[in-house]
Amino acid sequence: MNKRYVFILIILLSINSMGFIAQDNSSLESTTDQSAGQIQNGIYLELGGNAGVYSINYERLFSLGKINIAGRMGFSLLSERLFIEPEENKGLEILMPFGANVIYGFAGSHRIEAGIGGTYYSHKVYAITMNTSNINNQPVSTDLVRKNEIWPNFNIGYRFQKTSSGMYYRAFFNGHLSRRFLADSPNSHSQYSMLTLDPWAGISVGYGF
Repeated sequence: MNKRYVFILIILLSINSMGFIAQDNSSLESTTDQSAGQIQNGIYLELGGNAGVYSINYERLFSLGKINIAGRMGFSLLSERLFIEPEENKGLEILMPFGANVIYGFAGSHRIEAGIGGTYYSHKVYAITMNTSNINNQPVSTDLVRKNEIWPNFNIGYRFQKTSSGMYYRAFFNGHLSRRFLADSPNSHSQYSMLTLDPWAGISVGYGF
């Protein structure tokens, strides 16, 4: 058989299979929604927490009886001028927390949650760029370069949330894992790194629908 027809047949069978899967999933979701009557989406403002100062987040909830799984994604913009008056404008810092929480309802609207995730952190730092054009020009001036990092983190806390749409609230403890580079001594040019845990906390106010 011509390879072109075999390729077309495979595409048609794949599309047909995807249609059956989508139909089965939609019928299953509608049945689950009607029986459970629980919210599936949430938008919340987080103060402190995984982005450090604040973040606006979206989460998607999947119900497993008394246990819910919530995947979250957030966004935050910060300026150094919020804390100090910098000598040089470093621009905006971008933070994007993400992760998943396991939520367990133990009494009505009272729930406990625990989760893991990370925070994408983009910011500018001072760095020395060495190349053939400036290697003999000492001292070499520093430049501002953008640095991108990901901080692993975890959280555990309390959530007050009804099964129907409406406001909900969170309070939690969280910690960031970060790697810090240190010099062996003040007069040494060699460096070593160590993994540190930075404890923090946060509160959230959101709306579920």
